[in-house]
Amino acid sequence: MNTLPAYLKSIEYDENLSLVSLDTPIGTLWVLLLATQDMRHDMSVGAELCAIFKPTQVLLTAQNPAPYVQNCFASRITHIQKDTILSLVSLEGGIDALVPTRGIDNLGEGDRCFWYVNPSDVLLES
Repeated sequence: MNTLPAYLKSIEYDENLSLVSLDTPIGTLWVLLLATQDMRHDMSVGAELCAIFKPTQVLLTAQNPAPYVQNCFASRITHIQKDTILSLVSLEGGIDALVPTRGIDNLGEGDRCFWYVNPSDVLLES
């Protein structure tokens, strides 16, 4: 699991959803959550949290997909463990991505790439 320490920067509520902005060592991470009444009272700006997401939820690309995409970060590849079907790619900042090997044929250790995680794929732990 990918785990990032974080501080809650902001939170917006809309009926049963909330959009949370987190300050992490790699930048701002956005999280989309189902909101409960208890959550509205428990979460406050500045709270220390942990953002968690699976390596299978990390998407990689050699080029920046779009400058306005939330949760898109630039990193260098620190290690690649290739297999026939899947490869485990380690990135700066302690992020791992488990991706199809065919999709990273043009990437190698030391290369700069972009990675993305969907805001609805991130879990929060206090």
